[in-house]
Amino acid sequence: MQNIRKSFSISDQIFFSQRLSLLLDSGISLIDSLNIIRSMDTSKSRRMVFDILIKDCEHGISLSKSIIQSKVKFDLLLITLIKNGEYSGSLISALSQISKNLEKRNELKKKIISTLIYPIFIFIATICMSLFLILYIFPKILPLLGTLDIKLPFLTIVVKTLYEYSIHYGIQFSIIIILLISLFFFLMNKYIYIKSIIDKFLLILPFLGIYLKLQILASLCSTGEMLLSSGRSLSEFHLFSSESSSNIIYKRAFKNIYLESIKGVSFSNSMKSYNNLFLQTMIDMCSIGERTGNLALMLGHCSTIFDQDIDIFFKRFSSLIEPILMIFMGLIVGSIALSIILPVYEITNHLTR
Repeated sequence: MQNIRKSFSISDQIFFSQRLSLLLDSGISLIDSLNIIRSMDTSKSRRMVFDILIKDCEHGISLSKSIIQSKVKFDLLLITLIKNGEYSGSLISALSQISKNLEKRNELKKKIISTLIYPIFIFIATICMSLFLILYIFPKILPLLGTLDIKLPFLTIVVKTLYEYSIHYGIQFSIIIILLISLFFFLMNKYIYIKSIIDKFLLILPFLGIYLKLQILASLCSTGEMLLSSGRSLSEFHLFSSESSSNIIYKRAFKNIYLESIKGVSFSNSMKSYNNLFLQTMIDMCSIGERTGNLALMLGHCSTIFDQDIDIFFKRFSSLIEPILMIFMGLIVGSIALSIILPVYEITNHLTR
């Protein structure tokens, strides 16, 4: 069961929702559609999941309930929209909507990875180059430096100290770093208070915080448009956002907004109490949507605007990070290289006297 729970990635869920939507739209029954999708899948674990879903559907259990009972890690929005589609008789439309939403999220994930590949490569290359110079090249001149009575340059002293510490305490230091990182993630996953502090800190960071807000709000607005368009109430959208949000700060905000919506407070007025979390554009457009009765449409427009802002963010990030990385690489590698070249120059001067 453990392997089954991890068998459906976002790409697998996109494939599942797209194929099921197309097959149902062609007039094929749900059970036959699931059998066809099962026969197309080559993964043994996913075929086991389809066996469970087919068996449950043959016994009259709804698809959404079967997915929940199977305990497979499907996206919560997918399950919610499937359940809503089953009740309203619009399962095909619901599956089509969720496939588009998952595709958008998958594209964003790929965009993040492609944007970070170059910085990570430069960073790793800098570290490897630095370690090569410190641990292999630098020791070659250490015996010579010890035999001559010359004053070592400051950079050479620093690199010499780093080399000596790496030799004597490198393994212990690495183990301590790994243990601290493991402890950090353990505490963050175990204690909500610690995770909330971290989430709040990330949101106030000058550059990263803007991106996180845009990404969270774009996802929330897209989800809100689909839920409201499929017949869900605004309160249900707030409750869903509270349950599905991975950021503790937004989770708490939407929980409070949900409680306020039950008392009759409008969505836009509730967001004004959290103007550090919700952008003014979203508040203003939702206010117009509530007055005109087109809140779902306005949430869709907000999602589009935020997606465009994310694209602009990545372009600015790419143009900003490249010169910073080159300066970083030049300073680190250049400093180590100078720490080797300068004493050689001093030795040359010493021998010519």
